[in-house]
Amino acid sequence: MSKSLLILTPNPDHPSHHGRWPYVLEAFREALYDLDLDVFDQAWSEPVTTPYDLICPLVAWGYHNAPNDFRRALAQIKAKGHRLLNPAEIVSWNVDKRYLRDLAQAGVRTIPTAFVDQLTPENMAAARADFGQDALVLKPVVSAGAKNTLIWKGVDVPAEAPQSEAMIQPLMRAIQTEGEWSLLFFGGDFSHAVLKTPKDGDFRSQPDYDAHLRMETPPDEALQLASDALEFVGRDSVLYARVDMVRDDQGRFCLMELELIEPDLYLKYDDGAPERLAKAFAAALHIGCGCH
Repeated sequence: MSKSLLILTPNPDHPSHHGRWPYVLEAFREALYDLDLDVFDQAWSEPVTTPYDLICPLVAWGYHNAPNDFRRALAQIKAKGHRLLNPAEIVSWNVDKRYLRDLAQAGVRTIPTAFVDQLTPENMAAARADFGQDALVLKPVVSAGAKNTLIWKGVDVPAEAPQSEAMIQPLMRAIQTEGEWSLLFFGGDFSHAVLKTPKDGDFRSQPDYDAHLRMETPPDEALQLASDALEFVGRDSVLYARVDMVRDDQGRFCLMELELIEPDLYLKYDDGAPERLAKAFAAALHIGCGCH
């Protein structure tokens, strides 16, 4: 008998979630096509009423717009005894970017970050003094896709800045030259890496903002940093992960984000990536892969 997989998606009727996500979902379906696996999908905001062998929040875009609702949905899935990968407690922790503070305290090199309850001229000035530079990156502690994220050199808090809990970081200059590295892991094993360089004059490395993406072989230091981050959460406990990083002015890699909820896994940039993803799912579900 075939095993069953439920992929959580956005509400298709929500106007803010149209765009790339249906194509990302289709890429997952294609990667898993040869498995003895029935793949279903439904909005993460809807209750799960059918038993599945595995549930994944792989395309749960929009969770950052209603993080408390998303956490409640995860708790309900877990309470009903469903198997969720990545695990509900890890996904819930990963919703709020204050997880970076946990990683930093554990010795994982991250971008220097000040977390504040409310942005003020005073805490921005203090961050500038700590970072030794004027250009600050302001972003909400719960965000995705660079939403409400901006570079700011002014003294006063800009109107478009986050209005509640926020994070303040220095602008990592390498993001606009070399770019941001994304290292992809399936079943705890390294799969491939993508280097994402923003278009001229921008700092956002997402495809939505016309960044240039290409597959690259990551340096050993990048692999070590990714490994350090995964060991913190338990690399054997996560089915998929994307580890984003950028170099600092000394050339050292610093963790930007550890994406464990609904990352774009950039399957199309490496011909072997879909098969490696399928093997990881097959192992998690204890089914044959049929992969070469």
